[in-house]
Amino acid sequence: MELATRAPMDVLLRPAALARAWMGPGRDPETIAVPGVVLGPGDVLVRIDLVTITEDDLAITDGDEQCPVPTVLGREFVGRIAALGGTVAAVDGIPLELGERVVSAVGPHERIGAHRELVGGFATHVHLVEGTPIARVGEALPACILAPVPGAGARAAAIMRRLEEAADPEDLLVTVAGTGADPLVLAAMIAASGGRPRVASADPRVRARAERFGAALAPEHILETDLSARFMAASPDPRKLVVRGGAPTPADLVAAVAFMRAPGTRRYPFADLVSAPLPFARLDEAIDLARAGRHLRVAIDPGA
Repeated sequence: MELATRAPMDVLLRPAALARAWMGPGRDPETIAVPGVVLGPGDVLVRIDLVTITEDDLAITDGDEQCPVPTVLGREFVGRIAALGGTVAAVDGIPLELGERVVSAVGPHERIGAHRELVGGFATHVHLVEGTPIARVGEALPACILAPVPGAGARAAAIMRRLEEAADPEDLLVTVAGTGADPLVLAAMIAASGGRPRVASADPRVRARAERFGAALAPEHILETDLSARFMAASPDPRKLVVRGGAPTPADLVAAVAFMRAPGTRRYPFADLVSAPLPFARLDEAIDLARAGRHLRVAIDPGA
């Protein structure tokens, strides 16, 4: 109750935070300076260490998907707590502290508004509103492994959770479809659980990397962009089941973080999925690089 009655807190930023505002198809994006934010009770300000460009970001910039404008794109990032609107707990229930390294759940795109300019990861800072699931990630792993966790990692964990609800993944043959980094993360999760993943993605970048993430190549190509897993249910009613994605839960974010931090996961070259980071000033160049498709994730380091 005390937290709910706290007054908003003004946070001055010196130097001012920077954000790349997406103005809509056919309009040039704008870099905006944000000299301060107003944190409501339970809000968190995160200074971004690394943000990655995802397929959704490209779809929006290419005009294939719509979102509120103006906004700030970028939903996969890792950063450090820069300011807290009172006592704010991470998903483990323990209060967050300044300087802790965190990732946060992916929320819907939000239109920039008064005192709400820092609404996405293509920025030096992001303003997370009360109730946003936030998970600690520790100091051991490089940022390039952690930044995709809220997107690709959490989506794969959501599929993995549904798969485990339907069957025991140990020694289960699972055909994984989808494009981008997601099917490789899911394949590694299945392999780590004792299953036998097969990659049926039509994305040649995924197929070329499948073996390094514990997966065989399926003979067929499944022309789906969204992540999915197919397997045969056990008797007495054998049938093919398909598990598709949905909105990840906070528990899926926790599971994705735990998977990436597990010692056994280090056999999989997740760092190789992400480009060397470009500075924030070269964001437009980074988007072009992501569009070229050489890397499954192109990284931006706002502090570079």
